[in-house]
Amino acid sequence: MRRWGSLMLVVLLLGVFASGVSADSQTKSLIINPSPKSDLQVRLWADKGTSDPAYRVGERVQLYFEVNQNAYITIYDINADGDITKLFPNYQQPNDYARRNRVYRVPDGYEIYAAPPTGEETLLIVATRNNPVDYPELLREKGLDRLLSRLRRRLALAGEDWAMDICALRILPDRPRSVRLDVDSNLWGVTLYVDGEYAGELPQRVELAPGEHQLVALKSGYKAGIRDIYVDQYSENSRWAVRLDALQKPRSSSTEGDLKFEFEIKL
Repeated sequence: MRRWGSLMLVVLLLGVFASGVSADSQTKSLIINPSPKSDLQVRLWADKGTSDPAYRVGERVQLYFEVNQNAYITIYDINADGDITKLFPNYQQPNDYARRNRVYRVPDGYEIYAAPPTGEETLLIVATRNNPVDYPELLREKGLDRLLSRLRRRLALAGEDWAMDICALRILPDRPRSVRLDVDSNLWGVTLYVDGEYAGELPQRVELAPGEHQLVALKSGYKAGIRDIYVDQYSENSRWAVRLDALQKPRSSSTEGDLKFEFEIKL
C-alpha cells in the first residue's frame, strides 16, 4: 500500500488517511491571492463544509473542488510533521484537467478515511492555466510556508497564470468502541458475573467497554467457567458458549462397612 505522508491513497475499501491542519489568517491570505492580473479562481472544500471541519479516526472524508476557468489542478497534502505529498492527480484519478464551473470529487471511485496521527493538516490546491504543476523537488520541502515560497517562485519563473486555495482539517481520536458478547450455556441455572458484578442467569448479552474484563460463569456442583477479555479498537462482537465441568463427589470411607463385631454371651 503506497504511503502519502499522513494520507494514504487506496482503491475501493482502502483509503487516504488524513490528519488535519489550520492556517493562520496571514497564510490564508497568501494562498488565495492569485498571480498578478489573473482572473483565475479555484476553491477546495470538504464534505463537512469549510468552517473548521473535523473527522474522527476511521471516518470517511470527501473533498470537492471547482475552478472558474479551464485549468490544470494539483492538490498537495502537508501533514502535521510538515511532510509534503501530492494527493491529486494520482494513479486512480490521473486526469488533472478541470473544466470551468464544474464540481469535481476527490476521491472518485475510491475512498478516504481519517486515520492517526490526530491533529491538524492542510490540503493545498493549485490551479494553473497553461501547464500542469510538475515539480517533484517540492515534495522534499518541509511545511506549508516552504512549499508556498518555492512553488510561487517556480510558477513566476515559468510565467504561469495560477490560483490557490486551502482546505483545513482536524482529525480527532476515535470514540471508545464497545463490543457485544453473547453468553450462553447448555446448562440451566448458570449465573454470570462481569468484573465481579452479577449480570443474571444465562443466556445474557453484555456490552464490554474498551479495557480488561473478566467473565465468570457459576453453577452449584460445577467448576467455575472463567474468561478474560481485552477489548480494543480491533475487537469484534463474539459469543461465549459456556461448558462447565461437574465437580467430582468425594469418596465416602468404607471402614465402617468392613468392620464386623461378634459378641459372645457367656452364662
